[in-house]
Amino acid sequence: MSLASISSSPPVASPCFRCRAYIFSFSSSPLCLYFPRGDSTSLKPRVRALRTESDGARIGNTESYGSELLRRPRIASEESSEEEEEEEESGEGDEFVDWEDKILEVTVPLVGFVRMILHSGKYANRDRLSSEHERTIVEMLLPYHPEFEKKIGCGIDYIMVGHHPDFESSRCMFIVRKDGEVVDFSYWKCIKGLIKKKYPLYADSFILRHFRKRRQNR
Repeated sequence: MSLASISSSPPVASPCFRCRAYIFSFSSSPLCLYFPRGDSTSLKPRVRALRTESDGARIGNTESYGSELLRRPRIASEESSEEEEEEEESGEGDEFVDWEDKILEVTVPLVGFVRMILHSGKYANRDRLSSEHERTIVEMLLPYHPEFEKKIGCGIDYIMVGHHPDFESSRCMFIVRKDGEVVDFSYWKCIKGLIKKKYPLYADSFILRHFRKRRQNR
């Protein structure tokens, strides 16, 4: 039979006081603390284990405790904490995007494509581009020119290659309009316009870093 959880006698104000007993109950084994009479400054409690009618075990016997009561608290080691921090850092790294590389992945193939048209020898002066090459220029470059509408005018008949009228050593592409007028355009302006349109937050710094100031004002 278990005793009450906590019981104590009322305190006595006198320096010499009677023996006090405090009884604590842990599961089926109570603990009784006795405080003998004497000076309170030299008070030393004595611990006694009481037998109970249920199992007769002493409180000093660890078998009377449940395994959970004696279990040592689990404390995370420094190594496990460091591993968790490394996992968090690696997770953050997966989300990182190098925007300069991203822009280069888009623009470098286009620049290489245009240079192939202008300098590979595939097209002579005043040659019209193939339908496939023309479609790529019209769909992926021209729309990003800052004066796109002005350049196409009444509409595009076809795209051709030739020498620039002001810089004879420089080859460029020309728009031949439906009314027969021929207008040159700078593919570099198209590339810059593409970057500003798709990557507005990084365009200025990227252009300053990777583009030289060009003479052409087309």
